[in-house]
Amino acid sequence: MKKLLLLSLLALSALGVRSQSADKFGNWKLIASDEYPAEDVGVATYTVTTDFNADPTGVKNSLDAFQTALTKLGENRRGGVLFVPAGRYRISGKLFIPTGVTMRGEWKRPVKGKPVEGTILMVDTQSGSETESGAFITMEPSTALTHLTIWYPHQDPDNIKPYPPTILYGREGVWGNDYCNVRHVTLVNSYSGIVLSRKNGGGCPNIYDVYGTPLSCGIEIDHIADVGRFEWIHFSPDYWADSGLEGAPQAGGAYADWIYKHGTGIVMRRNDWSYTCYVDIEGYNKGFSTGLCVGGDGAPNGHNYEFNLRNCETGIYVDGTSSAGIMFTRAHIEDCEKGVVVTSASTGPVQFYGCEISASDAAVLLEQGISSKLMMQQCTVNKGEVKGLGGDLIVSDTDFNNDAPQVYIGSDARAILTGNRFAKKADINNQSLFECRIDHTPVEMKPLPEFPEMKVPETKPLRMALYNVLDFGAEPFVVPFTASSTSMWLQIDIRSGLEMAKDNTEAIQKALDKAASEGGGIVYLPGGRYKVLGNLTVPTGVELRGASDFATIPRGHGSILEVYAGRGQAQGEAFLKLSAGSGVRGLSFDYPEQVSSALPTVTEYPYCIQALGKDVYVVNVGLRAAYNGLDLFTYKCDNHYVDYLAGHVFMNAIRIGGGSEGGRVCNMQFNTIVYACGEETKFGSWPNSAKADQDKAYWQNQTELRFITVGDCRNQILYNDFHYGGFEGIVFQADQGKAASGCSLGLGIDGSWNSVVYEAIDPAGFDMINSQVVALEDQSNTYTETRFLTTRAGFSGEVTLFGADFWGSAKHGVVVESGKMNLNLVNFSTSGGTSFMNFPKTTGTIVLHNAVVNMKDEATFISEGHEKQASVTSTVTDVAAGTIDKIAVWENNLTIAPVFTTTDALLNRLKWKITASTNNSNAGKAIDDDASTRWDTSASQQAGQWVMVDMGAAQKLNRIILDTSKSPNDGPAGYELYLSTGEGDTWKLVASGKNAGSVQIISFPAEETSKFKIVQTGTKGNYWSIHELYAACVDDPSTGILPDASSSAAEMFYYNGQLSWSGLGNDMSTRIEIVDLSGRRLLLQDTNANFLELSGMQKGFYIVIATNGTNVLRKKLFFKD
Repeated sequence: MKKLLLLSLLALSALGVRSQSADKFGNWKLIASDEYPAEDVGVATYTVTTDFNADPTGVKNSLDAFQTALTKLGENRRGGVLFVPAGRYRISGKLFIPTGVTMRGEWKRPVKGKPVEGTILMVDTQSGSETESGAFITMEPSTALTHLTIWYPHQDPDNIKPYPPTILYGREGVWGNDYCNVRHVTLVNSYSGIVLSRKNGGGCPNIYDVYGTPLSCGIEIDHIADVGRFEWIHFSPDYWADSGLEGAPQAGGAYADWIYKHGTGIVMRRNDWSYTCYVDIEGYNKGFSTGLCVGGDGAPNGHNYEFNLRNCETGIYVDGTSSAGIMFTRAHIEDCEKGVVVTSASTGPVQFYGCEISASDAAVLLEQGISSKLMMQQCTVNKGEVKGLGGDLIVSDTDFNNDAPQVYIGSDARAILTGNRFAKKADINNQSLFECRIDHTPVEMKPLPEFPEMKVPETKPLRMALYNVLDFGAEPFVVPFTASSTSMWLQIDIRSGLEMAKDNTEAIQKALDKAASEGGGIVYLPGGRYKVLGNLTVPTGVELRGASDFATIPRGHGSILEVYAGRGQAQGEAFLKLSAGSGVRGLSFDYPEQVSSALPTVTEYPYCIQALGKDVYVVNVGLRAAYNGLDLFTYKCDNHYVDYLAGHVFMNAIRIGGGSEGGRVCNMQFNTIVYACGEETKFGSWPNSAKADQDKAYWQNQTELRFITVGDCRNQILYNDFHYGGFEGIVFQADQGKAASGCSLGLGIDGSWNSVVYEAIDPAGFDMINSQVVALEDQSNTYTETRFLTTRAGFSGEVTLFGADFWGSAKHGVVVESGKMNLNLVNFSTSGGTSFMNFPKTTGTIVLHNAVVNMKDEATFISEGHEKQASVTSTVTDVAAGTIDKIAVWENNLTIAPVFTTTDALLNRLKWKITASTNNSNAGKAIDDDASTRWDTSASQQAGQWVMVDMGAAQKLNRIILDTSKSPNDGPAGYELYLSTGEGDTWKLVASGKNAGSVQIISFPAEETSKFKIVQTGTKGNYWSIHELYAACVDDPSTGILPDASSSAAEMFYYNGQLSWSGLGNDMSTRIEIVDLSGRRLLLQDTNANFLELSGMQKGFYIVIATNGTNVLRKKLFFKD
């Protein structure tokens, strides 16, 4: 009975599977123009003017024409390209781009002083709201918007009005906003340019080559669950002024002032790694700003490279970082009021390598109350003071060309300043209450290596000709898909379609050969699934292209090659061979016979793709269930180019060698989830993935997968490549005695057991810049030696990492069997569970400079007996005194927790009694003089949790120190500090803050009290932990700002949103200035009254200065409505 039912179901399902040969979908043509050059040749499925009657003059509303075309392309996820020829198109409403679809126009890169040309979309909608649901263009997952300009003709440059986002990543009601792509787009005068949905989180957003004058915010990034890439971003007030469009302002008008006061180029919040490179922003209030997640938990990390920020109020504004750290390399900040500002919302390290800063006010400012560490290496400060009012300032091998005093270290800050150079006499104004290290003795560090400019090269066939495989007898099938489609039925449909489908090998190869015989061209596969039983070869001069040519993983959309060839033949013929000068792009490859139920057994196959010679390219290609991915080692393949090869493989994603020279491998994105969760509709409902096998899929990759193998190659470039979940992340090895030279930027290895492994490199070296590395502990004890970095026995080279962040749960931090490893400007959020520096042998050395290393309690810093193999300088970490004495070089280092320069500052804790709102029995561990123990909430952080200390007698104090360095992510999400007034159970609020880091110093005006209470005010997934809690009373150095009234007859107070004062007289105008504790001016206003209504002021302490030209009244006030 069950068998008959199943057969009936399959028969019904088969009725819905359609052969594309019987349903010729599209009017395909090439998109190529000498007038509008591009790095590729596009293939249009439909043209919006000729196929859907859109008006290219801008007179009529073309909304219906556009949306009808886009919806048709999105049917059943076949995908394709809607071509929008040059012209003006009035759109009076909202557009939605369905999964698999690209909207592409004709575009020229804007040049200042020249009008915009090409495809222009005119946004004909009402202003007044910023709501994301009103976005002009909303993109579903795996979509693209390219080669066009967007213009708001109704925006008034003299009276800026808000509009919803121009482009929104993530449609409400659609699962995720993954793999949305915007490339080659000009945002002439958007209010908010590109926004990642604040409601609908997702992953892997991509933005490339975007220009314009966004007014309020250019790009807003938040809620990312997987790596985003943002490159070649250019924002300036001049693009609107020079656009040549009606209503464009004169350069430098009121609109430019508005942008300078209110605009932000890029906002980066919760991002899960992510890469931001080649950014050019001028004339904004903030060029690049980080922040905490809106409505959620999280802060940004990631790497940032090659910024040019000019004429902004603040170049880089760091208002939140994760404990993993965030890196800025080769950032150039010029003619800004402030270069870099790090606020109290930041906890993790902020790293600057090879940066140049010129500012009229502060070149660098660390605000008071922060726990973050700002690290600088080989930078140049041309103008503006470097001010550390809080946190740790670590600067080495840097040129100070600014005026004296070049550096100011405030009372609550610490500093390590080593090996720096000064154009003028060095003057360090050190007012710190804690131990610092200042040493101008030169240090010898390798210079930051050059890295080539990473613009997308031209990848085109030899001849502009189109060959559609349907014309050669190919018969793909399409599975019906609607919003109500379930994974089970989709899997049944796909399985049925594969069983009935014909073999397309001959048809596709016939088209490829035909193109080659006629001098080259594009062989195009319209959207659908192509069953292929044999092997394919792309001849020289030919490109094999699918319907979804954008960065994505295989998600069941577009053109899919279902590969059957090579089963059981690991050494057999690669499925797709690329002849010299050929390419493949916009396709997905799936191996349907690699079923998850067979795991952990994986059937062997040859490599999916193999390069046969030079000048091959692989662009926007997805792999899933492939045994091995891309072979760049069997043959010499000089100048190979790989861009966004993405998805999942079982054994080897890519191997490079063969003596190849000058290759580039960019933006690879691999994650086990592509196969492990392949049954979900979000990932394509692939029938070879079952939900019950998810854990087996992750385990197979964890125990067997190697992401990248780099062997015999020269001048190899690796750029922004990422992988999650494997046994080995990247391995540098020798092939027949020859190893690799080259350079890496932005390598991301996440969740591997052996993240980075060196067996051999060429004497020319293979330096790594801005690496992010995570190694995971093996909970099953199958493999017990997990580590971040490894050099193996026989390695004789020298490796240098220039800027790197490490986190996770590796057993060992760095294992060096031989060779030399240099670690410059690095952050280890965790040292490794057992050891940090592990030397199995007497060979090998590690040089650690300008670093932060958070040691695990049970971990050893260095292998016993091997201390002479290490050098540690300008580093913040904790090492036992007995070990320090044995290390070969130990210079200018500090402990994680600050040490007062005079121990008399700390109050005696002998008579203290401590209680807590939760886990009260362990509260005493916060004051037991043992930093290895702790009090914690034993639950996630929730507002209202508290710790209270009764000191036994009244004492004067003005500092509270929370040491959580052994649990660096467990600082309070927010806090308020109260002092007992001594009158019953009444308390006085004296300080507050948010997002505390591993060591939080809370400063407040000195008062006498016998009790204090710290209340946790935020929400966070981590416990709130305190390893040690201290109180102190220190003599604050004079800041030049008097906290009290200049006259005993004068007074000032704040209540319920109103600032009032007396004693200055009412017969003349009063000027009110309000600054925060970092010295940043927040308000400057004249009034004839003796009060001022204030709105929008955040709760906290401020310095208020009132003057009538004769008398001055200064007061430190706490604002709270």
